[in-house]
Amino acid sequence: MKEIATENVVIAVLATIGVVVLLILFVYVVRQMFRQKGE
Repeated sequence: MKEIATENVVIAVLATIGVVVLLILFVYVVRQMFRQKGE
């Protein structure tokens, strides 16, 4: 049971990190687009 729980925790952490990274990249791209439109 402990091994399964550990695997689930690792998967959850990796998934959370992946989502956070995607959000950061999305915000970065949106900012770049607005900067190009502004210039």
